Amino acid sequence: MFASTIPQKIKKKWNYLTFPADMTTLESFESELGLPPLLGNLLFHYGYTTLNDANDFLTPQLSKLHSPFLMLGMQEAVDLALQILKNQEKVVILGDYDVDGISATAMLLEFFKSASFSNIDYFIPNRMEHGYGLTQVSVDLLIKMKPKLVITVDNGITSVEEVSRLNREGIETIITDHHLAAEEVPAGIVVNPNQPQCHYPFKGISGCGVAFKLMMALRKTLREQGWWSANRPEPNLKQFLDFAALGTIADVVPLVSENRILVTHGLSVLNQTPRVGIQAMTRIKGVLKITSSTVGFLIGPLLNAAGRLQHASIGVEILITSDSQKAWRLAQQLDTVNQERRSTENYMKCVALEKIRSSENHSAIIVSSPEFHEGINGIVASRLVDQFYKPTLVFTEKENLLKGSGRSIPEFHMKHALDACASLLGKYGGHAMAGGCTLPAENFSEFAKVFEAFCATHLPKDLSPQITIIGSLNLNQLTDRFVETLFLLQPFGEQNPSPLFEVDCPQDSFMILKEKHVKWNISSNIEIIGWNLVEEFADTLPNKLAVTLDFNEFRGNRKIQLTIKDYR
Repeated sequence: MFASTIPQKIKKKWNYLTFPADMTTLESFESELGLPPLLGNLLFHYGYTTLNDANDFLTPQLSKLHSPFLMLGMQEAVDLALQILKNQEKVVILGDYDVDGISATAMLLEFFKSASFSNIDYFIPNRMEHGYGLTQVSVDLLIKMKPKLVITVDNGITSVEEVSRLNREGIETIITDHHLAAEEVPAGIVVNPNQPQCHYPFKGISGCGVAFKLMMALRKTLREQGWWSANRPEPNLKQFLDFAALGTIADVVPLVSENRILVTHGLSVLNQTPRVGIQAMTRIKGVLKITSSTVGFLIGPLLNAAGRLQHASIGVEILITSDSQKAWRLAQQLDTVNQERRSTENYMKCVALEKIRSSENHSAIIVSSPEFHEGINGIVASRLVDQFYKPTLVFTEKENLLKGSGRSIPEFHMKHALDACASLLGKYGGHAMAGGCTLPAENFSEFAKVFEAFCATHLPKDLSPQITIIGSLNLNQLTDRFVETLFLLQPFGEQNPSPLFEVDCPQDSFMILKEKHVKWNISSNIEIIGWNLVEEFADTLPNKLAVTLDFNEFRGNRKIQLTIKDYR
């Protein structure tokens, strides 16, 4: 099926923002909002073309969150949940083993505790033993727990048979999720902005975000019912926004609209009043300030590691504990597991690259091995997408069953591709950029053909990753003030990436850090850093660099740091 050479990393296409013909808007952005033309132009191209829109983006306000009752099924979910909670009948929260599900589980546990609902338990399925979300194996265990109500968070939208089985056992269900629904949704109460007939204004919310909306609706209804009192004070939901920020950032949903509001205020909570578990994780990773980047690349992977290789309940426990010594022990445990995860990931990627012969004539990468750890499949798929820019599926072969995780590119909808292969699959689900599935081993060859054919039909012919350069910078004119103004656009993430600027590459010798990184000291307060670029820059230096801007603060000294993201 494949030729014989390993493909090279694909080069990115650089696109340059053009200024609008009418500069009046940018001038108003500069005079009213303090945005220099380069940054104002970026907001303009993002679609924030009026002062009000731009101001809403720059100053996200909690008051702009939509009413949770606009979500289909929310009123019914609140009514059922409160009926059972007030009777102190048992409720089990069924979470997911990624950060989104872990954070949502911890958040609801803490909210119910603050509302004096004590008969609450939770269950996070083990990836290897129970599979993803609400499976038949998970149902077996839930039945043994004997709850009156199961509330799912970040899962359940495709668990039609499993929900029916719980209902037959006399167990009520509330499904809260954000993944795309199949044609048939589970019976009973479903709260998911992406289910059919739901007209909620923002579809990009995370699983933890949906759970936060349920919490908003519960608190409001309890207020109207006179539940809160001097002995049972109404909680300020801002104290739960740290959970929402963790889940939203780690799930790589668009950091716009409601997600931007939740993350902005959640990061404030994470930095100003961090829980002891957060303090332990930031200490072990050497994090001084929590940003969307540190959550995405340092704290998130720690929480994810347990669910990938051990049990995600460790992640829940570190988020809800008030015991600092316990938090430190759990943080150390997570760090050890995460180091094992990195080692396994590196090995799996090497094996995958050996199996990939050539993708030149194929539109997708599909690779499987009995050596692959199913908890790491998604990460390896992401690394291969970064390298080759093609929809990618990585499968673990186990007996006669294959379990796979897929990652996609902006031009291709992973869930729709899996839909096209549904007759060959067992369970599957996902959304535009990621998905997962199981299939019998004997179906693998046919699945690969069908998936590849779908990709060939639906992918653009001229496909290459693209980056947007918002403007060129003269290093001699770069100031602290400009970088500080750039921070108005934070938090950065999906659909609001850290802006890229073009600069001339220094042509003098660079410093080598740890035998693999490059660094130039441009002046006393400006430096350029390039991670893992020693080999690529050894023989010939590029002419231009695409860089992001930040400050590097160390021992009381602050420098403007330009980080190389691409070069030409």
